[in-house]
Amino acid sequence: MKKIECLIRPEKFEELKNELRLAGVGGMTISDVRGFGAQTSRPDNYLVLPKIKIEVYCTDHQATDFVDVIVKVCRTGDIGNGKIAILSVDDLIRVRTGEHGEKAIF
Repeated sequence: MKKIECLIRPEKFEELKNELRLAGVGGMTISDVRGFGAQTSRPDNYLVLPKIKIEVYCTDHQATDFVDVIVKVCRTGDIGNGKIAILSVDDLIRVRTGEHGEKAIF
């Protein structure tokens, strides 16, 4: 199992949410976050910009498809498009039912 965390531009969120749902994402966690990165051409190197953080749990074989969707939707070619992290998940437990592993994803 994998956990995909991505930081994206806020204006890309609705399109990405819709495309991920079409790709089969069963659920996601969304957070409003702020940060800075390589935007050193700005007058203030520590200018903090709004971003959206999306977290998705998925099977190993879904991870590549979901990452491809994120890149396709969010890549503009400009600085500040975001980041994607793919993390291995040892186990996942649905609190309500006690289900483990892939059964807890969907």
